[in-house]
Order: sequence, then C-alpha cells, then structure tokens
Amino acid sequence: MEKSIDKYSMSINEELFDYIFIGLGASNSLILLSLFKKGLLLNRKVAVIESDSKKNNDKTYCFWASPNDEIVEDLQSIISHLYTKIQVNQLASQCIENQPYHYIRSIDLYNFVESVLADTGIPVFRQNADCIKINGDISSVFTSSGNELKAKYIFDSRPPSVKNLPANDVYINQSFYGLHIRCQTDVFEEDTFEMMNFDIDQHQFTQFTYVLPFNSKEALIELTRFGSELIDFDYAKSTLEKMLVSKFGEFEIIDEESGCIPMTSYIHPQSTHEGIIHTGSSANLIKPSTGYGFKNMHQFAGLVSSCIASKSNQNLHKLSVKTASRFWFYDSLLLIILFKWPQHGKRIFSDLFKKQNIHTIFSFLDGKTQIAQELKIFATLPILPFLRAIVAYVRKRQLMRFIISIGCSIAYFILLYFDQSIATNFASSACISGLLLIGIPHGALDHLLINRANKSLLGFVFFYMLIILIYFISWNLFPLFSLLLFILYSSFHFGESELIEGKSHINSPLEYLKGFLLGFAIVIFIISSHFSESISVISSINGLQSWANQLVKFKAYRTFISLLSISYILFIFLNSRKLTFVFLLCTLLLGVKMPLIFAFALYFISQHSGNAWGHIKQKLSMDSITLYKKAIPFTIGALLLFGLFLTNLFTEWYLNDRLFGQFFIFLACVSLPHIILMHLFYKDVEVSRKDNPC
Repeated sequence: MEKSIDKYSMSINEELFDYIFIGLGASNSLILLSLFKKGLLLNRKVAVIESDSKKNNDKTYCFWASPNDEIVEDLQSIISHLYTKIQVNQLASQCIENQPYHYIRSIDLYNFVESVLADTGIPVFRQNADCIKINGDISSVFTSSGNELKAKYIFDSRPPSVKNLPANDVYINQSFYGLHIRCQTDVFEEDTFEMMNFDIDQHQFTQFTYVLPFNSKEALIELTRFGSELIDFDYAKSTLEKMLVSKFGEFEIIDEESGCIPMTSYIHPQSTHEGIIHTGSSANLIKPSTGYGFKNMHQFAGLVSSCIASKSNQNLHKLSVKTASRFWFYDSLLLIILFKWPQHGKRIFSDLFKKQNIHTIFSFLDGKTQIAQELKIFATLPILPFLRAIVAYVRKRQLMRFIISIGCSIAYFILLYFDQSIATNFASSACISGLLLIGIPHGALDHLLINRANKSLLGFVFFYMLIILIYFISWNLFPLFSLLLFILYSSFHFGESELIEGKSHINSPLEYLKGFLLGFAIVIFIISSHFSESISVISSINGLQSWANQLVKFKAYRTFISLLSISYILFIFLNSRKLTFVFLLCTLLLGVKMPLIFAFALYFISQHSGNAWGHIKQKLSMDSITLYKKAIPFTIGALLLFGLFLTNLFTEWYLNDRLFGQFFIFLACVSLPHIILMHLFYKDVEVSRKDNPC
C-alpha cells in the first residue's frame, strides 16, 4: 500500500526532501531499486510524483544479457520469460543461450518498486509535475494540485520536447501496436522469439512484426513502424488480425498494448543545475537507431547510486552512460535513411541479421564492437543508401564549410608548390569569397541579436557607430591599451563561441574563464606560429614600435608558446570529445604554413563565422535564406564603410608600411560592438535555459 498523503498534504509545502522523483517509469524505478539495494533510502526524505496509478500492463521491457550480469541478478524476480533462441525475418533460428533475451512486464516492475516504496515509507503524490523552479541549492516542483515540493535533488524523467529540435538533427518515431493472443492449437516455440519479420506491406515506411511467445499457445505480437508518422492503431489492429488468422487460425485477444519510443540523433544537453538530474530519454539513455534503452537505464541507475554512496552528489547532474561517439554517428546515418528513404530499411535490417552472427549484432547494438568488426558489418550492407546518408549528414551538420576550407587549403599548398603568385591569388580570392558569403553577413545580423522592443533601428545604428568611433579614438590615443583590449575581448569572444558550439553551458565564472582561455589559446597560437608577421603588423601601428621591438625578444620561445596553446585546445577536445574541436585543431594546424592573413581568415571564416551563423540560425529559428535577406542592408553598410576606409587608406599620406596596421585597427573597431552583442545574445540564451530547466 502507498503511504497516505492526506495528513501529509497539510505540511508538504514546508518540508524539504532529499530526493524527489518526477515520474515512475523504467528509469526512475531502476534508480529507486538501485538506491534501495545499497541501503541509500534509509534516513532519507524521498517523495515520488506520479499521476498514473499504473494498474495495467501498458508496455514491455526487453533486453539481452548474460545470466550472471548484474541486471539479471537485480531483476530476476520480475523477469517473466527468457528466450534462448532468436529468429529474424523467417531465417533459421540462432541459439543465444549464453546471452538470453529477457522479458519484463511494466506492471511487474511497477509493483516491485511500489513494494519498495511501501517498505521505506516513501509517499507517492498522484499529481502532475507542472514546472521546476530553482532557488539557490533548493529546487521546487509545482504540481497540478497547487503543491510546492522542495528538494535538494530532483530526478526528472519527463520526456523532452521535440518541437524545437535543431534542424541538423533527425527525429522519427518507433510506434507500435501489439496483441496478446491465445491460439486454439500449439503454434509457438516457447524458447524462441522473433525479432523482426518484414513479411508485411511496408506502406512507405519500415515496418515489421515482433513475436514474444509465453507458451505454445500464447504470445505477444506487435506491429512496429519506424517512421516520421505514427502508426494508426486501427490499421495496425486490422493488419495484425488478418495476418494472425492466416498463420494461426482462430485466436482470442487477451490484452492490447501500444506506445511510441523516440528515435533521434539529438543529444539532449545535461542539466545546468546540479540539483536537477535528467533521467530516461532526457538523459540520452535510449539508443537512437533501435529504441532499446532498458540496459542503459539500469547502468545509469548504478552510476547514480554509486555516486550517492561515495557522497559525490554534486556530480549527479553530469552522469551519463558512455558510448564511443562513432556509434552515435552510425545511428545518425541510419536515422537519416529511415527518415528520407524508408524503403531501404527492410533490406538493411534483413541483410544485417542474415549476414552477421547474432552475438556480433548484440555487441554492435550495445556499442561494444571494435572498428574492424564494424567495417565488416558495413561491408555486408547496401552501400548506396549510406553514401547518400553521409552526404545528407554533412549538409545537415553544416560540415560542408569544413570540407571546402580543407579543400581550399590543400589546393593552396599544391599551387604554392608550383607558383607562389598563383597560390597567393587563389588564397586571396578564397578569403574574399568567404568574407562575402559568411564572414561579413554573420556580423551584419547584429540588429537581430537584441530585444528591440521600444528601441529604434536608428538608435541601434547610432550607438553601434559610436562604439566604433570611441574605440578608434582610443587606438590613436592609447594604442597599447587598445591592443591589449582587442586581444582580451577577441579571446573571450572566440572561446565563448567555441564552447557554445561544443554544447557547453557558459553560466558560471569558471566556464567563462574556460572559454576565455580557449579563445586566448587560439589567438596566441595564430600569433606565435606567425611571429615575425605579427610583430611586423604591431610595429606598423603608431605608438607601438617600441613595444614591438621588446616583443622580438620572445622569438626564441615562439615554438614553446605554440605547443602550449595547441596543447590546451587538445585538452579541451579530449575532455569533451566534441567533433567541433577536431575541426578547430585541423583549421589552426593547416594555417601554420600559410601567411598570417590567410591563417587568420581560415579560422575566422570556416570555424568562427560558421559557428556563429549556426547559433544565430538555430536560436532565432530562421533558415539561411531568411538570414541573408535580413543581413543585406548591414552587409552593404559594412562594405561601404570598408570602402570609405580603403579610400582614405590608399591616399599618398598612407602609402607606407603602416597599411596593415591601419587595416588591423579598422577590423578591431568594427568587431567590438559585434562581440558585445554576441555575448549578450549568448548570455540571454543561457539565462533562459537556467530559468527553464524543465
């Protein structure tokens, strides 16, 4: 019996819980069981918020595991069936005795957890959790009944919204409808389950049936669809009944079940607050390409209980089940195929199970195979759909800019081998093209980055130009201060943008410092790897000649400084394992053998401007065409301003060795207001995330 909360409700708003669990699905249930197993619910104030009393079996949980695996030992009492043989798409059955397929009814898991809650006196509030609000170290859950439940830690299993997923991610549904039937004769092999049978009309999707026998006459038979559209249950029931009558004759329907599992390449960000722990699909525990997640949830539960047992609660919100990133890439390709060309799904899955040992497939789906095994797997699959998926992936992830920049870099080095002047002209043309395509337009969107309510466009332009003018005057009066300021704010801006691209949350002084150091490493690497040219530019600025002469003394340390800078960037990559930092490293290293202006342009255009364009595009929910249209007036304005600068620059008075210095000052001046606005833009995004963790 659940603990009565009638008396409890009087003081519920004043009580402080240690842990609150929102939802009592598989993930939170497994966490509670793991905590109970380790005695971590004793002397703790715990509450559960779950509106559904769960009196019926609404879904099943299945997984493959060895008999001695911890998940089997922990859940042995509620495993209803296990299967030692598997059949796929009407092929001969294969033995999986050393890694059986286990079946758990959701109602059995729920009843198991309910008994634990009753034994430990944990109350269950039959309400909906409407929202979470954070106040320092304490978080509050506001329920549909008007209660406010406060806790130090909240385990939130509510599924994330998929309405505003980034355009470069794929989302489809694994929707299913199943019938628990009893036949009149013995038609099933009790120890054999059928994983995928594609002998049904695909209806422009990837569809299959799934059979789990309970005895020789009873089985659960599901019709499953991978696709952007949910399966229609009337259609599914009619299709199943016709198929079952033709195969097994007359039967009785004992029960029905239906549901939908999200399949997405989107990696949900971790909670930004250490008191809010995402669980279930929000914790990325569901495998994108198959919908399996029960084993990951059990593993995650173990991580949570171990973390609490070691009193490392401050790291709870950062916990995750680690899988090599290449498996996410494989899943992304398959999701693209299932979304764009679902007619290939049947052949891909059929070939996979036909040409591979089932244990290899299980290891592959668990993310435990080696690259050599994976290459053999892909060698047996139809290549054309995956090649098309790779092209679509490159386009969706905006990776074409990196491919183009790497291609241009290689072309430059090849031309340089034959003729330096041709190579220089080629690089200059590429830089100008890049600036016109993305470098200048991404800055010409500054007017979209602020909340312009009650603010005129004319006023915006006035203050924008005023900042440029003030900084230009500063360069002429205080050149050293202005140079140091430029290095500092450029470092902060570059680092902030890189961390945002790497899906980091910059909402603390430590994260701001991390971003600054990353940007500083980028700037210093470019300078130190082009030391002589950098000194030449600095010496061409009025008032900095003597300082440039002092900097020459550091020439002997340029290699050490370069290595130190690139090492920090490498450290950031190894710590995050984000692909964007690989491109960052490649971009910087490619620029080492280029002149300073080309090396900086390579980074600024392909890496920095491309990242910023993507951030603006995503946060404002606008496509590139719309952004280009909105950028046109200010792009033209920037070009006119640049033209005015060039007109003054190429007068007789300026035809000297200060040309690059003046050009550098111009870039510094026009970049300052842009950097301020981008920082406010990023900060506003982070504030909205923090205020809305639910």
